[in-house]
Amino acid sequence: MPLTTSLTSRKEKLEYFGQRYARKWKNYFSLDGLIPGIQPTNEQKQVVQSSEKQLVIRGSAGSGKSLMLAYRLIKMMEQAETPQKILYVTFNQTLIQDTRKRLELSDKYNQLSGKHQVKLTTYHDLVRNILMHECGFPEINRLRMNQSAIRDHEALIEARIKVVQTRFEESGDIQNYEPLFKTHTARFLMEEFFWMKANGLTSKEEYFKKERTGRGHSPNVTRKQRPTIFYLFEEYNNFMKTNFKVPLLDMEDYALYLLNELTINPRANFKFDHILVDEFQDLQPMQIKSLVALAKDSITLVGDDKQRIYKRTPVSYREINLKMTRRTNQKLSKNFRSTKQIMDLASAIEFTDVENVREDDQDFFREGDRPKIRHFSTENRMANEIIRNIKAVHRSNPDKTIAIIHRYTKEELHQYGTLKDVLDREFNVIGIEKYGSKFDYTKIKKPIFFTDPFEIKGLEFDYVFLIHFDRNHYPSQQRIENLNKKYGGQKWTDSNYVKDFDEIFNDEKKVLYVACSRAKHELNIYYAAAEQIQISQFIREFNIKDYDSNFNKKKYQKNRI
Repeated sequence: MPLTTSLTSRKEKLEYFGQRYARKWKNYFSLDGLIPGIQPTNEQKQVVQSSEKQLVIRGSAGSGKSLMLAYRLIKMMEQAETPQKILYVTFNQTLIQDTRKRLELSDKYNQLSGKHQVKLTTYHDLVRNILMHECGFPEINRLRMNQSAIRDHEALIEARIKVVQTRFEESGDIQNYEPLFKTHTARFLMEEFFWMKANGLTSKEEYFKKERTGRGHSPNVTRKQRPTIFYLFEEYNNFMKTNFKVPLLDMEDYALYLLNELTINPRANFKFDHILVDEFQDLQPMQIKSLVALAKDSITLVGDDKQRIYKRTPVSYREINLKMTRRTNQKLSKNFRSTKQIMDLASAIEFTDVENVREDDQDFFREGDRPKIRHFSTENRMANEIIRNIKAVHRSNPDKTIAIIHRYTKEELHQYGTLKDVLDREFNVIGIEKYGSKFDYTKIKKPIFFTDPFEIKGLEFDYVFLIHFDRNHYPSQQRIENLNKKYGGQKWTDSNYVKDFDEIFNDEKKVLYVACSRAKHELNIYYAAAEQIQISQFIREFNIKDYDSNFNKKKYQKNRI
């Protein structure tokens, strides 16, 4: 009897000891087999195991940043001793849909999801829901974050600012302010107001003393004109609040409204225990600051500044309440998405990297064929080549995903005779807007995606066909024409014009980088033009040893003058 008691007691003590130290060392979390078909690297495991309350994970395309965020989410669910409120947030709906599909492949996630409140949403949907259901705001129109919706939203705001500007010019108030230039159009004012709100410059003092970094170089704004602009800024805000049955918000208001609510009620019950932010480089500074304030326990942000293709003005981490140290700033250098050959080509694209985050020391796990760059004399010949290739993929690898990345304008996309029309006759072709309803990881044969490089950010596909690799689309001539219109024509003698032109080129190289780095196994870069010489001037960004072509590529040797 004493022996039995001793053994029982010893077993209980060992169990207690194990539980106690398991809690102490609960940071350890096994990732093996967590999501089917994916085996994390030691580097990725180390990042997931981090116990930092604020963690920024950086890495280039294909380094597994989003996957690490999904693992950290499951880890939080697994290790929590009480039910947690967890938020997974990003810029656009497609990435949310993709994350949800991947998480639902995990048995562990499905097992734990009923024990916690897990919310996967876009930033603007999140704030809209909080303001309406937690803060007593009336109905707020939903703002979808895609390129088409953003353009429509900006056009609407520009029209409203034009009304405010016209009223000001026709009023006696104009006599009390420094006149603006003719180039200070409603479009300029909209961009200025958005920049002010994105950086939290909502008081005269803040706006007057802040350098206008990130605002382009024309039109210029004098110190004396800033009071005029700020007056119009206040008039615009009042117009949005008082001239409609329901007060209206612009896309940059969301963060400011949420920050105000959190200032009023810092212990708000709508805060989250843990927040995970994907593609944080696409969020504005005040949006990130509001998410930091919304987190009770921890916040994890992942992103790649090389993929920043939306407008954003950088500010210091300190200004958005992120404490950056060696431990809280992690980097993923290993690439497991794309082949070495694809990323050799993509990484050769040179652009200004003000954040100094280029990953030139990447390791690759897979080899593959060199990317192909092809010229076709007609759209029809290019379409036939794409159709042949897709059918070959379907025969040999029916489970593989395929995307075609275009640069059609919204108007062109709906015209008869586009490449999409031709492909529709042969395949199940969908736009990225149908990603949530039509794409299923568990099905063998998947639809063909036809989309632009802005909507495809954060996603990956086995085979990618990048079309429109010509002088009209890389770089976008539409953007250059808008710049020329802004300056009244090409102004190569104007240093500000040259700087703005260079910024467009820099952005366009990032767009190309994003498009190329979506490919996992094979990258095909095509264009159709009467003459081969109409190829994009970005061809010189590539080393000729890194791609195959159907033309003489030696004359496009990188850095050749």
